[in-house]
Amino acid sequence: MLRTLKRWFLPNPLDALLRRCAKKGGKKILLRWNRGLGDIALGLFAIVHRIREIVPHAEITFLTRQNLQGGFSMLRGVETLIDPHLKRGDARDVKSSLQELGVDPKTFDLIIERPSPTDWVRWQRGKLTPRLTWDPCYEDLWQQFDLSDQFIYIGVQAEVETTYGAWRNWPLAHWKELFERLSRWPQVRVILLGSEAKTFFSHPHVIDLRGKTTLFELLSIVKHRCRYMILPDSGILSMVYYLDQQFPLDLVTFWGDPHHGILKQAVASPNLQLKHHPLVGEMKNLSTVSVEKVIHTLFPLRPLMSCPHFHTAPQGSLDRVGAILLAGGQGSRLGIRGPKGTFVFQGKSLFQWICEKLPPKMPMAIMTSPLNHQDTLAFFVRHAFFGREILFFQQEMYPFLDAKKRALPFQAPNGNGSFFRSFVTSGTAARLQEKGIDLLTIVPVENPLADPADLHLIGYARETKSDVILKCIERVSPQESMGALFQREGRIEIIEYLNQTSFMEKGAYCNTGMMAMTLSFCAEMAHQKLPVHWVKKMIPELQEWGWKGEQFIFDALPFGNVSALCYPRNLCYAPIKTKESVPQVVI
Repeated sequence: MLRTLKRWFLPNPLDALLRRCAKKGGKKILLRWNRGLGDIALGLFAIVHRIREIVPHAEITFLTRQNLQGGFSMLRGVETLIDPHLKRGDARDVKSSLQELGVDPKTFDLIIERPSPTDWVRWQRGKLTPRLTWDPCYEDLWQQFDLSDQFIYIGVQAEVETTYGAWRNWPLAHWKELFERLSRWPQVRVILLGSEAKTFFSHPHVIDLRGKTTLFELLSIVKHRCRYMILPDSGILSMVYYLDQQFPLDLVTFWGDPHHGILKQAVASPNLQLKHHPLVGEMKNLSTVSVEKVIHTLFPLRPLMSCPHFHTAPQGSLDRVGAILLAGGQGSRLGIRGPKGTFVFQGKSLFQWICEKLPPKMPMAIMTSPLNHQDTLAFFVRHAFFGREILFFQQEMYPFLDAKKRALPFQAPNGNGSFFRSFVTSGTAARLQEKGIDLLTIVPVENPLADPADLHLIGYARETKSDVILKCIERVSPQESMGALFQREGRIEIIEYLNQTSFMEKGAYCNTGMMAMTLSFCAEMAHQKLPVHWVKKMIPELQEWGWKGEQFIFDALPFGNVSALCYPRNLCYAPIKTKESVPQVVI
């Protein structure tokens, strides 16, 4: 601690050099710089400021390499000498460089060969805002690049010039996942920025400009086309953050150690429209910053605030419409053995409640599971399929995991998100398509009020040409354990109630699990890798708790054009999930 205090109170070497120069009447000062671009704003701006405080009429020149000349031109009133042979990290001395340039060292009253922007300008932190000047002649440089205004552009630097560990580099696997996630928004494009392309990214919505722009072309693109940026602690970050111009920008930055770079400077950007969102990794490890955190920072989720009411939607026709019944579960929570759909409520099985609403000529495919498929099929055979045209296909199974996340020899249905792949690989999608079906209604078996032939839902799907129409209801209580409808960049998503964390408001509209979906979207989603959610469940064979893997059908929503239609709860939603819920169900 004593050593640290002594360091703070030592005289500033820069001040001593400048005072001696001023005392002798000197004003021509040369500084050699062969380190990074970022220090121009982070440290050299303050050094120039200090020089002018002590030597008011100083003529300041930097001896540097070619690729830093543009950056130094943004320091007002500063000249540069360019050593064409200088490479970053070279230990070449000033005299050798000047001699090759034909410049007499005696031209200068003071030569500073190793300026220290870290130690010499500690006084600036939290006090002095670096301001990089912008020449209007660079304003339109972005126009030489094919960057249409119909897209939302996110400027990204995925790799820094210098090799660093996990404290400064976000993992490449995270970048690839991020680009994949961003592809769900058709209007989003990613612009890769930087001096060189080390890793190839094959995503079609990524525009690779690494090594293809000058500094001023890059800044012009940022100023006129990038609404968002994602940057590590780098030279590009410093030049963007301290650019003395006003333009809207949401800037997400990565930090393994917050005591570096612009965070250490502790001053706001001179751009008053810049919103800075620093993300700091745990234990100096940037891999702890999740892709989901970046997505949420870029495009925050907000509760859906308004939704059209069902009676405002036109009634559609049942032509080319089929239905899907999600019925892969067992009835153990309802106190019966066998498929959940065989549970009898008010004299009818859940299967019968749904089938009676299905017009005889409207085909329906039922998703079962290996646990209940044979029993479900036998039940429908006994009831002559209720006089309807019924197809069957089975969803997939995932193994249970033990407490240490090791696979056990027991399996369970893997959630309703299995629908897409199972629907297509079973051939059921093709069979419905052969019948001319292009739109599906999807309902869960536990809701006796579910209507697979909802004409308003069908009409709204036809009218809006949406990939998905969600049937939702208004929330009646903040404590209600239901997934809620949220918006992100104008697109609707569903957040499961377990993930409606304290930083989110509770959504005003709740998910009923019923929807209309185009068959083409279903087929497309069969090839998408949806996330697996691990939930703690009782393993029936062991009567012990384990982890059950589930995919959710609503995880496909970010890939499509989604709308919602609100219904009165008493007309559409009365789920029977447990024996305890039966007395509360009103039909």
